[in-house]
Amino acid sequence: MKYCDLVMKGGITSGIVYPNAVLALAKSFRFKSVGGTSAGAIAAAVTAAAALGDRTRQAGASMAHADAQVGFEGLAQVSAQLATQGFIFSLFQPARGARNAYRALVVMAGKASTLRKFATLLVAVLAIAPLEFLLVAGMLLALGFAFAGGAGVLATLLPSLACAYGAATLSALLRVARVARGNLLGLCSGLRTGHGARPALTEWLHETLQRLAGKPMDAPLTFADLRDAPRYPDEPATPGAIALRMITTGVSHREPRTLPFRDVQFWFLREEFDRLFPTSIVDWMVAHGGKAPESVAGKTYYPLPADDALPVLVATRMSLSFPLLVSAVPLHEPARRLPASESSVQDAAPATEKNVAESADHLATGGTPSASPPARIAAFRTCWFSDGGISSNFPIHLFDAAMPLWPTFAIDLVYPGSDDRAAGEREDQDSVSMPEHNAQGWQRTYQPIGERMAVSELVNFLFGIIATMQNWRDLLLARAPGQRDRIVHVALSPQEGGMHLDMPREVLESIAAKGTAAGERLREFRFDNHYWIRWRCLASALQQYTQSVARTADPRLRVADYAPVYMLPESAETEPPSYAFASYFQRVESTRLLQSLIAQGEIWNDMHPDLAQGAPRPAPQMKVTPIY
Repeated sequence: MKYCDLVMKGGITSGIVYPNAVLALAKSFRFKSVGGTSAGAIAAAVTAAAALGDRTRQAGASMAHADAQVGFEGLAQVSAQLATQGFIFSLFQPARGARNAYRALVVMAGKASTLRKFATLLVAVLAIAPLEFLLVAGMLLALGFAFAGGAGVLATLLPSLACAYGAATLSALLRVARVARGNLLGLCSGLRTGHGARPALTEWLHETLQRLAGKPMDAPLTFADLRDAPRYPDEPATPGAIALRMITTGVSHREPRTLPFRDVQFWFLREEFDRLFPTSIVDWMVAHGGKAPESVAGKTYYPLPADDALPVLVATRMSLSFPLLVSAVPLHEPARRLPASESSVQDAAPATEKNVAESADHLATGGTPSASPPARIAAFRTCWFSDGGISSNFPIHLFDAAMPLWPTFAIDLVYPGSDDRAAGEREDQDSVSMPEHNAQGWQRTYQPIGERMAVSELVNFLFGIIATMQNWRDLLLARAPGQRDRIVHVALSPQEGGMHLDMPREVLESIAAKGTAAGERLREFRFDNHYWIRWRCLASALQQYTQSVARTADPRLRVADYAPVYMLPESAETEPPSYAFASYFQRVESTRLLQSLIAQGEIWNDMHPDLAQGAPRPAPQMKVTPIY
């Protein structure tokens, strides 16, 4: 068997594509790393759980569920369940007082006609604030009657209704805002809203993950379970058996974050998490936080299980908090600490020397460094986390390597109007595509803006701006050489996926069939061509980067006043202004590295063997960028 990684794009109900794609891939590949955003995070979590179940069963270990429910056999059952009409709709259960707003949001965010959206919005306002409408309309009509009798009522009828509707609109907005705030900034919490109701999204996901992984319901699947999964006999010796990563958006910090968090400590309030997660999950996190809770201002803050101890369900739920539709997830970080005592600082263990991988700084902020000295927390502040698709809806950078040891596949969902390739109705065999040769896949996507109605054109323009802010980084990377050839594109019709929560059975089956076709296309992937392309890109970019380093040593380009600055990395004897190396040996090796780069760059600059000639386009480049 071969190995692969897999990354899946966000898309709400469009995620029905993924289970069948995974099942098709599993016929030829074993999964090492899986990742995604939003609905892609759900698919990544169930794929990782199924991979764990498959490994556990092959290792002969005991499991808490029947064999047919575990691993990829169980995933086939999940795929059939998602393709059942009405099932997805049952997973989204609006909070009390949010039902009318929820229905309006689903229609407004879907592919309904402009007329239907207008009518839905009109009715929703009246349904949410009927008393306000009747009260204002009655008062204005009464004034008209008082001044001019029946003629006054007729004269003021339309203005009175318009003013009443405006007042009702304002009242409806305020009421929905209060309901959403009371439900953690969303209309659906992810838990069932009534006794006897069917399981909601988070509950169903918890049951599914536990069943696929073969774990009991009271011991949640964690990232550590995936890391320490049983190994296949021929498996590569990676640090962990299965790696699972997903993206969330730290709205309070204005940045994307990769889950699980690394080297930071967040906290949670039980009363908030009880509204978002099953009781068994919250009980487990309270008992496995790794440190004592903190009581501040009358509230008890529990440490969120750190790093790989985090339950997969919690990370998945943080990635799929679709704005307004699904409640956001509040975590907490210290806002103010009392100064640590001198004794605690002196007693703190000295920092140990780390290797290159361990010392890589994640520039994302938030949380508390896990190695910070002890100090009593005096105040907390809330950090809100919402849908990962806000900041990175197609995180194909996950698991990427300069020279990959196996392919990292990615599944892209193409929506109507987002690409001229998706225009019009297509047959199933044409709706799933991959580049067939190296000259394909680099073209820019095209989003039509023009419409007959000025309002529609303005709306398209505004939504195009939002989509650009959201996706520009992912789109550029998806067109790059060594990236585009590993992506399969699944084109969806206006009736498929998105916010269509109650799709007919034939539509659900059509989406699932596209997933199977996507998996089959990925099984035909040529890793030899991909591997060579990655080397051509790396060689070209590395040569140019090294040449640019060598140019900094050219005396004709240097500024005399900055001579002491240039000496900082060139001599092991100089004292740097910050970030000093921990040992003299490191300083020597750093100097030797710079000298070798300069020497190699000067050779290339003199001999001009241009490794970029004939390399893939767009031309690759090396840059230092933040990690998230």
